[in-house]
Amino acid sequence: LILCFGGWYLWNGSILALTRIVIIGADRVAPELIIRVADGILAGQYFSLFNRRVNWFYPRAALLTALYREFSELALIEVTNFSFGTLQIKVTERQPAALWCGERCYFVDGSGLLYAPAPEFSNVPFLTLFGPELPLPIGSRPLSVSNWQQLLDLQGAVNQVLQTTPDFQDQTIATVSLTEPADYIFKVRDRRRESRSWQLLAARQKSVPATIARLAAAFSAPAFLAEYRSASTTLKSLDVRFDQKVFYQFMS
Repeated sequence: LILCFGGWYLWNGSILALTRIVIIGADRVAPELIIRVADGILAGQYFSLFNRRVNWFYPRAALLTALYREFSELALIEVTNFSFGTLQIKVTERQPAALWCGERCYFVDGSGLLYAPAPEFSNVPFLTLFGPELPLPIGSRPLSVSNWQQLLDLQGAVNQVLQTTPDFQDQTIATVSLTEPADYIFKVRDRRRESRSWQLLAARQKSVPATIARLAAAFSAPAFLAEYRSASTTLKSLDVRFDQKVFYQFMS
């Protein structure tokens, strides 16, 4: 009885208690919010007898589950009891790679995951994707991981072709629509003339090199360039979805 009581007293006393929580890596997520969630998990007792807030025997799995559930902005969370009485929570925040806009706009990370609501921007600093007007919950993916990576690869390749083609070197992709009639409808804008833009239609099932080859072929065609350089016409759309064919449309 003495040993049992002594063990219980030692466990629940201040000697083994975690008295300090240190947050490392939090920038956009307030450290005090992380500490509040951690305090909630560490509160209480095992079997109504033993405190949870103790060195080495704290509920690490439950703590990680709660933090990941509460903070979708965090890509990686590491919890360590590196020194006696101190619990260190090291976090890595997700970095925005694009915006997804349906009913409202969300940040999307490099893997294509919607992870946080986005504010309104006067000058959007990210690639913006538009999809069907359907609510998508935080933590979902508008595209599969492979399709998302293909989209990023295609966007980068198209921008490279634009920047290395003299007639298009001041143009860049501003938005991508994932609605009909094409899998990808890229809106290409001119950085010098904001009002001048055109659409590039691409197919998801086509490889990036095949799509880029058709785009480069169009940009090098004398008939296309002659009409593009004409002062009386403006490029409206360029369709590279089909094998051996490129369709384009100009407006007067």
